[in-house]
Amino acid sequence: MKRPLCVASGLFAAAVFFLLQFLPAEEFSTPTDRESITVNGIISGKEERISPLSGDKQLILYLKTANDRKILLYLDDMRYRLPMGCYLKVRGKVRNFPESRNPGEFDSRNYYRILKTEYSLTDVEILGIGGREDYFSEGLYQAKIYFEHVLDGILSDEDAGVMKAILLGDKSGLSDDIKEDFKRNGIIHIMAVSGLHISIIGMTLYKLMRKLGTRIIVAAAVSTAIMYSYGVMCGMSTSAFRAIVMFAVNLGADIIGRSYDMLSALSLSGVLILVSEPLYIKHSGFLMSFGAVLAIGYVLPVMPVVVREGRLKLISVSLSIMLVTLPVSMSFYYTYPVYSIVLNIFILPLMSVLMLLGIMSIALGSLFLSAGAVTGLGCHFIIRWFLICCNVGKALPSNTWYAGHADVWQVVIYLMLLGLFVFLGGRTVRIRLCTGKDKEHRKRVLDYIRYFLLLTGLIVLCIRIRPELRITALDVGQGDGIVIETRSANYLIDGGSTSKKNIAKYQLIPFLSYRGIGKLDAVIVTHEDEDHISGIIELMDEMESAGSIRIRNLILPAVSADSKGDNYRILERKAAEQGIPVSHISRGDRIRNDAIDITCIGPVKNMYTDEPNAYSTVLYIKKGSFKGLFTGDVDGKGQELLRDYVKENREEFKDITLLKVAHHGSRYTTDEEFLNIINPRISIISCGINNKYNHPHKELLERLENTGSLVYVTAEKGAIMSFFEQEKVKVKTCLD
Repeated sequence: MKRPLCVASGLFAAAVFFLLQFLPAEEFSTPTDRESITVNGIISGKEERISPLSGDKQLILYLKTANDRKILLYLDDMRYRLPMGCYLKVRGKVRNFPESRNPGEFDSRNYYRILKTEYSLTDVEILGIGGREDYFSEGLYQAKIYFEHVLDGILSDEDAGVMKAILLGDKSGLSDDIKEDFKRNGIIHIMAVSGLHISIIGMTLYKLMRKLGTRIIVAAAVSTAIMYSYGVMCGMSTSAFRAIVMFAVNLGADIIGRSYDMLSALSLSGVLILVSEPLYIKHSGFLMSFGAVLAIGYVLPVMPVVVREGRLKLISVSLSIMLVTLPVSMSFYYTYPVYSIVLNIFILPLMSVLMLLGIMSIALGSLFLSAGAVTGLGCHFIIRWFLICCNVGKALPSNTWYAGHADVWQVVIYLMLLGLFVFLGGRTVRIRLCTGKDKEHRKRVLDYIRYFLLLTGLIVLCIRIRPELRITALDVGQGDGIVIETRSANYLIDGGSTSKKNIAKYQLIPFLSYRGIGKLDAVIVTHEDEDHISGIIELMDEMESAGSIRIRNLILPAVSADSKGDNYRILERKAAEQGIPVSHISRGDRIRNDAIDITCIGPVKNMYTDEPNAYSTVLYIKKGSFKGLFTGDVDGKGQELLRDYVKENREEFKDITLLKVAHHGSRYTTDEEFLNIINPRISIISCGINNKYNHPHKELLERLENTGSLVYVTAEKGAIMSFFEQEKVKVKTCLD
């Protein structure tokens, strides 16, 4: 069998993946959040960052405990010398890593579980220091700090941040704007210490030692040891570990006089990682790193010859990597940078030059800062070129494809068809099938079959079945954010929070990307309070960048001019700046949609009030037998007008299917008389965990229970998704 290690490791990885689909991952027994505890362990890693709260330097330690797991420590006290390997006893407040409470939201708990990190401690007090220093690890850490200091001395803050990320794996100095530009344009991979770094640095060192007459086994051992040390210094990511193992196997093959097989070396590194931690099979970095090498080893050789050779070879490499890593992007990131294949042509050829210039800058800068600054100019111009490429990519229309989340079955079918595409393109199969009469014709037929299979796989992977009606109450903390999806349109009702910051970045955009929503047909604002609009303002600010989620219309309640507060006018101004049409609705107005009927039943037109909650927009949504009532924060005068209107149209509003309960479950809204008329089957309350208002109030919950309504609270269940298909309603929550 050719490459038995590849086959065995592939079967092993597949077995690990499918077992993890059915067997629950090991749960960490973590202390209660904010509990003050005392722990001890050995310092296994550390890094320095600038605290986002104080702006001062902060030391982050990884404390390895007796159960071979780690705890993250945030130290503001920099008085102590805390070398790697020493024993540490500390007291601090527990901060458990948050789990994803919305589809598409980053799951910190799962991410750190893969890294075997249980929780973090803040407000750390050091109680004792002892044990032996690990001189090897501490020396590498101090070398890294020194190299970073040299880069800071010869480069601007922006350039130094980029070079520290590329050469040393430290992204803490990377500006958010550059990080976002690189990510949005699909070139963030250049920031990972990976095969490119190891091959350039390691092979250069190995060949130099061989030319100087060093024995092959000594040159190989020294080069491998230095590359291993480099990997440890940079944090030993999965991509770095993979590259170092492959580098060592390559040199080992050279020593014994055997040919090096890249794919077998890749398989060995993959097995070693998965044996140490099977959960890495769910780690996007692991999958991206290994997928890229698999693409070069398997997919690239069966691409058309005209593309694999000459000037188009780099496009072929990028295209091959895209075909293999596309399901990873759809499973973890939900978007794809459309022009990344082309942009990488202008980026990748300069990476080796940039790295060599960076290394030279550190070496020369260690002697004389002015000497390092000369080569640092080369780094500066290349980084400027990268940013110019990013700016061009951002300016191009439709630069981001909102692909949406791919299910496991879609990924499996796609990979099977991609595997057939590769298999049928192999030389052995091609020779076997293309002998005899009309050889060229048979080759063409085989190619047609291959590309048909590939196209079918892409269609299966990319297809997204739109719902008849899907209503998702996102968990935005103390606030509201409701996404309504139909087969022809998507709407957002409110989007704000007072307990969470940057909810557009961390909750709204990830969810919309997860659902493959690149544009909102309308954003409907019930009223101007911050807990309903903060994320909407962020979304409108994001629209300054091409490829961001677009808002087609902004709909505000039609109230008197004197009722409009500062936030109301900010929304109108922001919309005007972004060219978003603004509509104002009141009772009796309808939002056009072929799939559902959306009617505004509050506020009354030109309503005057000095209380924003009172003029909250109230929407009545119908589709078939489904009836939904979305009440914002309506209370006071607005609640009285709503109750009177519902009483006048009692027959229309009886037996509501879904009620979005007003004002996060306040006792002062959704009174008994109102509930007895609408008699909701399902009630959804959006509020924050342990919020200072004690929402939802006990009295309100009792009123809902007395009507027989099923009550779902985002603080308890995370995002709440209601599906209406074929006249049936089903509710699913994110945390169940």
